[in-house]
Amino acid sequence: MEWVIAALLAAGAGTGGLLGLRRLTVRRRGRRADGEELLAAQAMADEDTTLLGEQLQRLEVPADAMDEATRLDYQSALDAYESAKRAVPRLRSADEVSTVVDTLSTGRYALACVHARLEGRPLPELRVPCFFNPQHGPSVRDVVWTSAVRGTRSVPACAQDAARVARGESPPVRLIRVGSTMAPYWEAGAAYLPYGENYFSTAVLESGYHQHGPDSGGIGHGGL
Repeated sequence: MEWVIAALLAAGAGTGGLLGLRRLTVRRRGRRADGEELLAAQAMADEDTTLLGEQLQRLEVPADAMDEATRLDYQSALDAYESAKRAVPRLRSADEVSTVVDTLSTGRYALACVHARLEGRPLPELRVPCFFNPQHGPSVRDVVWTSAVRGTRSVPACAQDAARVARGESPPVRLIRVGSTMAPYWEAGAAYLPYGENYFSTAVLESGYHQHGPDSGGIGHGGL
């Protein structure tokens, strides 16, 4: 009888050890996945920050030749760029990228105001970024957009993309490399959900992820 009890105790200890090992493996995989998501979101934010800096450098009018209002907008855009550049290397989780997105959006809007003042146009309306590619800057209006995968919905678009949609053309969307495939950023997985969720609350991002997530067997262009 004693040997039966000993055997049961040993088996219980072995089972407990196996369960502990499984939990440790799951935690390690979770940390690895979090790290990969952070690197992906960080790379995207860094690319957008660099682009804003390049756009500021391409201004043909020097800051000291601008009037006061234009100079203030230029300084706001420059401050946003500098703030984002400092924040990107300090990101500790993919969720934190939303703060950088807010900063970059502020900078893009300020830069759009600079261009409008220099060209004598009315200031742009303060709106969310272009859905198809937030790098395009603030949207000018909502458009009815139809995807072969997700059907018809209303999304914010910049002037150029709104004109393309009106002509029945497909706007150039922001593509992200996922493995060996290029996919729209809203279909690129959970790491990119924080990148746009503050602006696009119509569940476009989440529906794209759930339909083309890691368990779906691959990510495509979503019929765009």
